[in-house]
Amino acid sequence: MKAPITRELLGLYESVSGELERLTDQDRIDRGAWELLDELLLDLHLIRHGYADEGFARHVERRLGTLCEDDRVADRIRQMWR
Repeated sequence: MKAPITRELLGLYESVSGELERLTDQDRIDRGAWELLDELLLDLHLIRHGYADEGFARHVERRLGTLCEDDRVADRIRQMWR
């Protein structure tokens, strides 16, 4: 199975600061992948601010590895909230 969070999706997400409504061509977006990206960013925010335990942090890291196209995409996501 192909990972749903790609460099292209991440670039689009960043270009509109995560606001799907601002995209001019929303039809070409995988809304499920967009929502997964939103979830991962929220999870990372919770972890960084101490609202999650180590087990949850490991779970999120596994999801990043599974859902992201490659390690560079996962690293970019990790950097987005720093």
